[in-house]
Order: sequence, then structure tokens, then C-alpha cells
Amino acid sequence: MSVDAQKIRDEIQRMYGQLEKLTFYELLGVETDAKSDEITASFRQLAKKWHVDRFSQIELSDDERSKVQAIFSAINEAHRTLTNPAKREDYDFEESDAPNVADILTAENFFLRGKNMFKTGGHRGAHELFKAAHEANPEEGEYKAYYLYTEYLQISKDENGRVLNKTRPTAILKELEEIQTHVKEKDWMMTFMGTIQLGLNNERQAISYFREATYLNPNNHDAKRQIRLLEMRKGGSKTGGFFAKLFGKK
Repeated sequence: MSVDAQKIRDEIQRMYGQLEKLTFYELLGVETDAKSDEITASFRQLAKKWHVDRFSQIELSDDERSKVQAIFSAINEAHRTLTNPAKREDYDFEESDAPNVADILTAENFFLRGKNMFKTGGHRGAHELFKAAHEANPEEGEYKAYYLYTEYLQISKDENGRVLNKTRPTAILKELEEIQTHVKEKDWMMTFMGTIQLGLNNERQAISYFREATYLNPNNHDAKRQIRLLEMRKGGSKTGGFFAKLFGKK
């Protein structure tokens, strides 16, 4: 390991260890009376410094990478708060009601662990981690969206993947649609809502969401797969059903 690489690793550990102690102003290195343009200028320098891509030449461990992501997330939240007059006022005068660095750090770690578990199909465990992330930082819409979606995935369904009771799935869909107005142009959100629409037996709405997901991200394989399945089912229904066609039945 080179000396420079070790210095960078030490800097990651040192910065991560300071997060819980720093105010948003200290985190961004500005005075409490700093103007928005000054805050943004400082944020841009720090965001460039702590973006995970900067460390691409160094073989970081999963733990070190998570710490870099947590630092970047804290810096981003500090910038969003201090450049929004209403949020900044809340932070200055009612700091306990605003997301603090410790909460952001905790929430981000829970969320990253949840996403890793989600990718491997551990929906129940991921749901608990997303719940913890949402509770630690309820202002982050992405955390709540994943929390709600993993709740939906655990709802009882029939052999065709249709929900047995539409009440809670419908409520979850409504909440996701509300979040979507703030978390815009996210292909994963469209995939979530398309999947729920499919579970509610609303195929037309489902395919619309899946197509929007592939428009936003042509590499969204989950949405593309769902579109193919829906189109095959639709084509098969014209000749006695897809499976009837497959097995030569009429």
C-alpha cells in the first residue's frame, strides 16, 4: 500500500469519526452567517473531495466505501438544509427537529445495508433496515419508498402474484405516488409502482409505469422483463391463453 493511499484511508476514518460532533456549518466549513452562494461553493469543493468516484484508484473495503458514502450524504444534507431558508431557520432555532449529522449517518448506514439485503431477496430483513433508516431520517423520501415497497412485497398474494386484499397495497401505492412528486425521474420508483399495480391486477397502469422506468433507465432489467411477460400474456390471451398456446391447446 502506498503512503498516499494510507493517508487517504486515515483521512476517511478521521472524517467519519467527526461526523457526529460537527454542526452543518462546521461540516461545510462556513460561518453561521454565511450566504447561500458561499455555502454552495464550499459544498461543491467538499462534494468533489468526498464523492466515491474520487477513490476509484484505491481498493477500499466495503466498510470504507460505506463510510465515504455516509460522509458524502451528510455533506449533501447539510447543503440542502442551509440553502433552504425555511429548513435553515428550523435548524438554527429548533435544531432538535431538523435532521442532524448523527441521524443522517445512522440512517444512511441502515439504508445501505438494507439495499444490499434487498438485492439478495431478503425482503423481510431489508424492510426492517429501511424502517430504521426512515425513522432516523424521515425527510428522505427514498428511505420511505423502499420501506413501503418491501412492506408490499411481504403482503399475501395468490399463485399469479395478485394480492389477496387490496386495501393496504392501494394505500402503499398512494403513498408512493405522493413521494414520487418529490423524488422525480427515478426508474426504480416507477418499477415499484408498476409492480404494485400489477399486484392489484391493473395491467394497463402497470405496463405504463414499466415503460416509463425503461425510458428513464434503458438498463432497468426488472421493468423490461415485466413488459415482456405482460406482452406475452396479452398475446397468448388472444388464442386461448399464453399457456394454452404454449402447449398447443385451444
